[in-house]
Order: sequence, then C-alpha cells, then structure tokens
Amino acid sequence: MAEDQQIIDRWWQAFLVAGTLPDEFERVQGRLIREVFRGELPSGPVHIKVMAFPRKKDRLRYLFRALPAAHEAKMLARVREAGLPCPEVVAVRTSRRFGLPHRSMLVLRSLPLASEPEERSRRIADEVELANRLLAAGIYHSDLHRENFVRSASGELAVLDLQSASRIRSGQNPDGSVRVAVAARLLRDQPPADREQALVRMRAAGMLRSEHEVELAVSRADREGQRYRDSRVERCMTNSTEFVRRVRISGVEYRVRGPFPQGRWWSGPGDLRAAWLGQRRRHLERGQMPVFAGFFQKWWWLGGRARLYVPATCIDERIEDEVRAASLAVAGHVAGPAAPTQ
Repeated sequence: MAEDQQIIDRWWQAFLVAGTLPDEFERVQGRLIREVFRGELPSGPVHIKVMAFPRKKDRLRYLFRALPAAHEAKMLARVREAGLPCPEVVAVRTSRRFGLPHRSMLVLRSLPLASEPEERSRRIADEVELANRLLAAGIYHSDLHRENFVRSASGELAVLDLQSASRIRSGQNPDGSVRVAVAARLLRDQPPADREQALVRMRAAGMLRSEHEVELAVSRADREGQRYRDSRVERCMTNSTEFVRRVRISGVEYRVRGPFPQGRWWSGPGDLRAAWLGQRRRHLERGQMPVFAGFFQKWWWLGGRARLYVPATCIDERIEDEVRAASLAVAGHVAGPAAPTQ
C-alpha cells in the first residue's frame, strides 16, 4: 500500500537521524546492536528491526557483506518460497555512509499468535520438523533456538529471525556436519528430559542418522552451551547492552551501563578482577544482585592496581567478604553468602 510506504519512509528518516525510533513505538527488544519495535500501519501491525552499528567490529563485519535487513529479507523470501511459515517482509531500508554500514531497518508483518498454551512434546516435535524442512529447502539457520519459533494462530510453528541464516545445497541429503550443527543448536538450551525426546525426534526425522552423529551433536551442544555461558560472563569486560568499557589515560574502566549509583572506588585486598567477573557469574547463574558497579584496572606500566566501585555505605570488612565469595565464583564455584547490599 502506498500509504504504508509513506509512513515507513517517515520512520526511516527519523531512524536515519536518531539511530533509534521515537518513544511512541513499543520496544520489544533493546540490545546494543539491534532493537525491535512494534508499530502500526494502515494495513495492520508490524515489527520493525533496526540496527545502527555503534561498534567498530559491527561496521567491519558488514563492510563487504549485505546489511542485515537486506540479507534477512532474502532469507525470509526463500523460506516463504519453500512453503514454510515465517513473517512477511513489508519493507527493507539500508544505508551506508562513506562506504561503512550506517543504518539497517526491516519491517515485518506481525504474525497472529496462538493464545492457548501448547504441549511441550508437540512443540519439540514441530521444532525438529521445521528445522529439518529448512535444511531440505537449502537454508542453514545457525542460531535456531526456542525463541526463534512461535506458534501462529493457525496452529503452525513459524520461524523467526533469519539474520544468521545462509544458503546451502538444497535437497533431502544435506551435509552431515550441517545436520549435526543444527541439531546441536536445538539441543543446547534443552533441559535433560526435553533433550532425550528431541533426540528421538531427530533420529526419526533423519536429522541425525547414526549413534555417532547423536554423540557428536550432544557433545557439540554441551561445548557450545559452556562457551555461551562463559561469553555472557565476559560481557562485563566489553561494550555490551549492560556494560561500558572506557579506555582512560591511566587504565581501563568497566562499568554497568547507565548512571552510577552513589558510592566510592575501593582498592582493598584480593583479586578484584576475579571478583568483578565472579559477581557477574553469580548474577547470571543464581540471580544474585551485583554489589560492584564498576571495575578499574591501571595499565601494567603504572603498577596495574585495580579498584572496584562499591556502595557508599558498604564497610571494608563486608566488601572483603564479597570479594572472596565472588572470586570463587569466577571459576564456576557459585557457592557463597548472599551479596551484601550495604
């Protein structure tokens, strides 16, 4: 519809200027590199996926490849051609500045979703079937997980988020390494009971065709799961959705994104870097609220001394207890006392 495109053009111009959409849109997902919003067009509701490439590594990643909106739109078109359920592409907008990625926007028709709860066994079976059909259609989705499937109001399971998808040789006999990779990604986040059922379905569907492939998929799922958990911990040492890394004249500062709480820099005893990382692990694995809002490491030629940013009312003895407990957690030992809040 012409009216739709005029409205989308206004959205695009606003995004070009601000690098995000106005507050009038409902934000569904807000990450550092990508945001997803809900919007309304005369033809109906849509989801808008935008990327502004704030980091150098993201600009370099897409320097010589199609920008995310254009790539995902092509993958979605291929999925639809294969007769598989997925969102309809309404509009694609991309921009480069001085040859570098600048803005990417993809507008998708919102899928009407089922309102009734579904049986987990049916969901597992349908996930395996849909993943297998994607392979048969010549589409390798390297990031298939539970949130990338939704149950539509018609009862079909639809696939979302094909930004990580790529084309492979189509047909009923995809390469074994590809099949194992897809199976491992599906298994990675499954609890033990669901994993066993998924493996049975994968064997029945021909995704895994021998006990050796089953063993490979399970082993890969375990390794990737551990790497993913470790990478989430290590995000406190980078620029990410939740953290900021800043290089100073005297060293490097890592801090929680957003305004700093009232507090002070503390440079007491213990391995303060391990405490900063361990606090992050305890927060992810136990839901334990963080105490330290920042970590600062001087350059080694200036002595390499470290500091933690602690609540203003937290006394040294309690900080030392927390440093010891959090330092143990960095290696995966998450036992220890609850984090003090004051």
